[in-house]
Formats: sequence, structure tokens, C-alpha cells
Amino acid sequence: MKKSERKRKQEKEKKIIITVDGPAGSGKTTIAKMLSEKLKLYHLSSGKIYRAIAYLEMNYGLEKALELAEKLKIRKNKIFFEGENLDEYLSKEEVGKRASDMSEIKEVREKVNKIQKEIAERVKKGIVVDGRDEGTEVFPSANIKIFIDASLEERARRKYLESAQKGENKTFEFFLETIRKRDAQDSQRAISPLRIPHDSLYIDSTSKTPEEVLEEILNFIKIQKPEILRSLNVDL
Repeated sequence: MKKSERKRKQEKEKKIIITVDGPAGSGKTTIAKMLSEKLKLYHLSSGKIYRAIAYLEMNYGLEKALELAEKLKIRKNKIFFEGENLDEYLSKEEVGKRASDMSEIKEVREKVNKIQKEIAERVKKGIVVDGRDEGTEVFPSANIKIFIDASLEERARRKYLESAQKGENKTFEFFLETIRKRDAQDSQRAISPLRIPHDSLYIDSTSKTPEEVLEEILNFIKIQKPEILRSLNVDL
């Protein structure tokens, strides 16, 4: 093995990968972002990549969207296409709905997984990535796997409050039904269904604040995975 290849392999082995999975409205993205900031790691939300490809598909069709996905640029969890920040479009409800439908397409999942793995290889120290199948399918050998859960009612409440803060006129019942359908879709799809990784830290966040969930995760790392803190040179 050449010296340069050996060095790349050693650097790859040193990188820390932490996955945060969970159903819609569980707070996984918020927790993943907070955790990445605490550990000084890169944060990536797979949901935004699905939304970006859905946005492209809505404008160019599926085949062209998969081709154009190679041109997506992701910087600090913001997604750009041909120099334009897509975040404004990705937050739209119709894009989110289309992304949910497209997540069942094999070619789309393969493209998203490819993009995630390429980013994980490029970052220096490591990555905290959130999604629905990160610990089971995308990064099955992750250093730490976390699964954030919450009751259906609590997840609907969170989405309702988030919507109300944006000035949207949607009812609690709307989100309750929307998330119920999304749960069924996520758990029953043939490709990469939502599952709890067998070796994950499971946290029910129903009655917990994001700060309390983060503290639980950090305590777990300090006790069960202290070598990761040493590797990252992070003092909690």
C-alpha cells in the first residue's frame, strides 16, 4: 500500500461518525445540530438532501434531477445549486411532501446515501448526521448511534407550534394526521424502513427539552465512549 493511501485510510479510521435517527417531529435535527456544536463536528441533515433532490425533480423531472444532484453544494448544512441557496424553497410544504414520496425510490436513496458518504469522507474530524436510516443503512459502523423518539401527540404538538410561530394557519389535528401517515410510510416502506439500530442509545424525548436530551447523550459518551472525547480533544 502506498504511503498516501495508507495515510488516507488512517485518517478515515480516525474520523468520528455519530448518527441520530428518529421519526418526524422527534427533534433529531435539533439535537444533532446541538451535539455537533458541542463536539465541534460537522452537522449534516439527510432530510435536506432529500428535499433538494425533490425540488430538482419538481423542476426538471426525476432522471434529470438525479443527474443534477451531483452539482449540489452543501456548506454548513446549507444547500446550493448553481450558486443559489435553496433553503427558502426546501422549507415549503409541497417540497417536503414530495421528498417524503421520493424517499421510497431506490435510485433517490442511493443518490442521497452517496452524497452523505462523500461528505463524511471530506470532513476533517467527523460528522453528526441525522435522518431515518443513518445508523441502520448509511453508516452501520458509526461510532455512536442515537435514536430519538417521542409520542405521536407530542411530535404533532411540536410541529403545530413551529407552524404557528411562522404565522401559518394549520390545526393540531392536521399535524397529528400528517405525522401518523408519515410514520406508517416510514415504517412500512420496502426500502430502508425506519428501525431502531440494535446498538443505539434510545431516548424518549416526549417530556424532555432539547437541552435535557443533549445532556443525556453527553453523559452517555462520557461514561460509555470516553475515547471519542479524547480523540476529539473535547472536554465536557
